[in-house]
Amino acid sequence: MKKNMNKKQFLISIGFCTLSLILNAQNGPRNNSKNFPEAIPTNKKVQLFNQTKEIYALNYQKDVVYATKEGVDLKLQIVNPKPYDQPNKTFPCILYVRGSAWMKQNLYVDVPQISAMAKRGYVVAIVEYRSSDVAVFPAQRNDAISAVLFMKENAEKYHIDANNIFVWGSSSGAHTALFTGLHLKDSEGKNDTLPSINGIIAYYPPTDVLHLKDDPTAASKGDENSPEGLLIGKIAVWDAPEKAKEASPLYYIKDNKDMPPVFLAHGTKDRVVPFSQSDLLANELEKNGCEYEFHALRNADHGSWQFWTQEMLDKVEAFVLKHLRK
Repeated sequence: MKKNMNKKQFLISIGFCTLSLILNAQNGPRNNSKNFPEAIPTNKKVQLFNQTKEIYALNYQKDVVYATKEGVDLKLQIVNPKPYDQPNKTFPCILYVRGSAWMKQNLYVDVPQISAMAKRGYVVAIVEYRSSDVAVFPAQRNDAISAVLFMKENAEKYHIDANNIFVWGSSSGAHTALFTGLHLKDSEGKNDTLPSINGIIAYYPPTDVLHLKDDPTAASKGDENSPEGLLIGKIAVWDAPEKAKEASPLYYIKDNKDMPPVFLAHGTKDRVVPFSQSDLLANELEKNGCEYEFHALRNADHGSWQFWTQEMLDKVEAFVLKHLRK
């Protein structure tokens, strides 16, 4: 019995060693000759093919603190492409703001799906903002702007092409993303300073928090405990219409006709943020001569799978490529 157990343990040990060798094979010695020859197959049925578009390996940097505000460390989840043979290559950067009804975000749940863009050759950073129970609007917008500035200032460290920065958001994160391209007035009535960004991708954004409740399909009622009520200070929107307008991208377009191009996408069966919110914004962008695209995803719900297909990411990437600066 003991001999059988020893034999079994020996075989298991050999198995683990073999697996370890396989997993670590690429960590072994490497011939780094610049003139390394290409192998020539002798097999008659071999099928040679050449892949020209690299899919990058990725490096995930968790919980990078980009700012501390009101005692809160604000973090980024950064996913970097890792080129096989160009370690100093730089990439456009996409900052992604996850929606949360302006409440506490889950910073990690979108890392896998947003990494699909990193594999295409973009540095992607998921942005944390202060939740509405910590700080009211425009704190979220200001946090996203701070994140943009952080990535620009650390462009070399994260292999970013600082001339090509995009901001992408979903739901309340899309509301925040839109505001990174819209000026607010300072105490003297002058426009504040915004960092240069190439474009904004807004998935199903709330754009008019004053009237969101009026859509017959709206889930939120606009009272003091609603997401939009909490955003403006735990006040019902009808009790503070000016505050609600100040927190609504829709009312800024006429004074921001030079805002960055906008990519809008909204599902026609959205049960959280009514489709009309994006439709209103698209009409306002059109009226004021702003550059935009508007994609209505038929039968798509709030945050549903249709927004993350390869076809949809192709559309997002086409928008990004169109607005790259050389």
